[in-house]
Amino acid sequence: MFNTRLFAEALDLIKEKYLLTNLVSMRTRQLSSGAEPLVDPEDLEYMDIALKEIVEGKISVREPEEITEADLFG
Repeated sequence: MFNTRLFAEALDLIKEKYLLTNLVSMRTRQLSSGAEPLVDPEDLEYMDIALKEIVEGKISVREPEEITEADLFG
């Protein structure tokens, strides 16, 4: 399970819950594969570390770059 307080705080920053869930999932996978936490883990589970990183502004959603036809076809 995850810390609901951290999830609520992260949801204030990333309004779309499905986007937040995907971001947390991707970061949790990275952490479980050996990536170093960007915050003090304080004996937290990987999912809570990912949420804490979002709340503290260490990771965020990057807006997609706009790709033009020239980028695709030269």
